[in-house]
Amino acid sequence: MNTTKFIPIIGKNVIENLTVGMYDDPRFVYREYVQNAADQIDIAKRENLYQHGDEPSIYIQIDADSKKIVIEDNATGIKRREFLSLLGNIAQSTKNKYEDKGFRGIGRLGGLGYCEKLIFETSFYGEDRKSIMTWDAKMLKKIFNDESVTIDAAALISIITDYSFENPENPDAHYFKVTMENVTNENLLDVQQVRDYLSMVAPVPFANIFTHRNKIYQTASKKNIIIDEYNVYVNTDQLFKGYKDYIYKNNAIEDAIIDVAFFEEYYNEELLFWGWFGISKNMHQIPDENKSRGIRLRKSNIQIGLENRLDEFHYKEQGNRYFIGEVYAINKELIPNGRRDFFLDGTECMQFSKKLRELFHKKLYSLYYDFSKKNTATETMRKFDDLSEKLKDKYINQEEKKKTLNELKSIEKKVVDAKKILPKLAKKYNGQVLGSIIKESGFDFEKEQQRKEQQEERGKNTGIDAQRIIDNKKELSQEEEFLLKKVYVIIRQNPQMHGEELVQKIDGEVRK
Repeated sequence: MNTTKFIPIIGKNVIENLTVGMYDDPRFVYREYVQNAADQIDIAKRENLYQHGDEPSIYIQIDADSKKIVIEDNATGIKRREFLSLLGNIAQSTKNKYEDKGFRGIGRLGGLGYCEKLIFETSFYGEDRKSIMTWDAKMLKKIFNDESVTIDAAALISIITDYSFENPENPDAHYFKVTMENVTNENLLDVQQVRDYLSMVAPVPFANIFTHRNKIYQTASKKNIIIDEYNVYVNTDQLFKGYKDYIYKNNAIEDAIIDVAFFEEYYNEELLFWGWFGISKNMHQIPDENKSRGIRLRKSNIQIGLENRLDEFHYKEQGNRYFIGEVYAINKELIPNGRRDFFLDGTECMQFSKKLRELFHKKLYSLYYDFSKKNTATETMRKFDDLSEKLKDKYINQEEKKKTLNELKSIEKKVVDAKKILPKLAKKYNGQVLGSIIKESGFDFEKEQQRKEQQEERGKNTGIDAQRIIDNKKELSQEEEFLLKKVYVIIRQNPQMHGEELVQKIDGEVRK
């Protein structure tokens, strides 16, 4: 056996693969720097660094004119003696993969792919000098593109980096700052786009305008679930999650979130995941303009994957678009993969996928399918009432009366079905939101029940299926058919009447 050890070369392209080649969306660089800052803020809190009234915060400053981005936190900073090993080495993170949000030691490289110069600047509490490392991203790209250069990754990093420890700093200062100069991607300089992205991806609080926030916090607290939240500012404006009480279509309010419901699943008696979803009054598919659309996957309150990551778990892919909501991965073995678009393979990951799919297929699909039936039924009832009211107008002409009667005839069977569907759904969801919505929809359940009882007592049909009755009789003239249908309308609208009282009502209405 050959005892000579082979020493491989890690080529330069690995650096490119760990930057621009790693993710689908360039805005990921903000997520990576925010999650690294959040980890250090957690440590700073444990070490009581915020004793002088300072709020642990992450500041993002975007200057589109100068094409400059600065991301700074007031967390622990990095000790001078650890600076080079932590920032110069690749994938040599000292973080705990079970506890920390970022732990692979590669996220900080993300900015290299989208600027010409990347600068890390830090100061550790008690040290009177700050440490600075500069990465020449412009030179890096030049070397990438020069196929004649066959340098390995370590030597490449040595060439494009420079560092300094001699810059004076206040010993009380503790921070870490990332500066991207001459940013080459316009999306990263679009302040509104960055705010929209981070409001749904970063671990920030719910906004006060989302009135269901307290219910979410209280329910999580009862389960001993901690929702990690941090103060994140973009150009001095604090970020909050993008959830709102209203759903918009063409910039106008189309629907409202009237409640939130919760779910949870366990594996081996340990909580696997927990989450919530919003219930709107109509439960239509939510238009694209609502940036919070879809149920999002989160670990440590940081989004995993893109907004459509959980589409595949629904019975129908579009099912995710009926909801807003979040799934919080709780089990410690649910560890985000390198691309942070799902979890590392393992038993817990398999159970997560299985149980989430079952939940979405059974509970969520059934809910929005039943809402769809409710919407169709109530719309049919509304249309029937509108047409019936229209017939009462004594100024309506004969042509319009005929048209209205034809429309009534066309929906008679649908109204019969609606009067069956709504009570069933109300009973199925009794005590739940959908049941309340149906009961508030204008459908008079007591009146309908009385009508049915009266029909049974009289032993005859006074329902709305006029077409069935007409089809069993001789052909009528237009005037006779109009008069007969008018009688049916009167009977439908007065199910509580019978005998002579109903005769007098019909006679009075017909002779108007």
